Amino acid sequence: MQAPKPQPAVEKNAPKPSGKVGGKKAKSAEDKTSEAKKTVVADDVLADPLAEKLRQQRLVEEADYKSTTELFAKRDDEKTLDNFIPKSENDFLEYAELLFHKIRPYDKSFHYMGLLKSVMRLSMTNMKAADAKEVASSITAIANEKLKAEKEANAGKKKQGAKKKQLHVDKPDDDMVSGGTYDALDDYDFM
Repeated sequence: MQAPKPQPAVEKNAPKPSGKVGGKKAKSAEDKTSEAKKTVVADDVLADPLAEKLRQQRLVEEADYKSTTELFAKRDDEKTLDNFIPKSENDFLEYAELLFHKIRPYDKSFHYMGLLKSVMRLSMTNMKAADAKEVASSITAIANEKLKAEKEANAGKKKQGAKKKQLHVDKPDDDMVSGGTYDALDDYDFM
């Protein structure tokens, strides 16, 4: 009784190179097509068990390589600003983080404040007044927290510094009045 002959693996042929491609790309494309033809021919005549084992090992290595590149390569399903469409509240929070990471490198720029003002103005054009007021109150709360933190930081520095200078004002000197009384007769004496 003979062992059943394994079915040859179906491999796709590489696309033929176009006339426009030149240089190394054309050579590598030709090499791929010739290798594909060789593997099809080799699959037909693999009666040797050692050759079959090597072929199986090569297929396993190719599959491992493919899965590794899929694992570590950039995927199309990765969420970016361009391809992410938020639908739920959590999605919108995640979208806000993506937007933050996109504009964060520019926070040291002189024009960063203008960018934030423009983004807020443009994003609030279609809002109702109540929603705009809610956003404004949220931003005001953040600003108040920042001011409070700055005051606490500055308060520690002032205590360590010199004491505030004060201006002392004494009572005015009464040089004109000697004796404390005013003599009205001296006002009309010219000579």
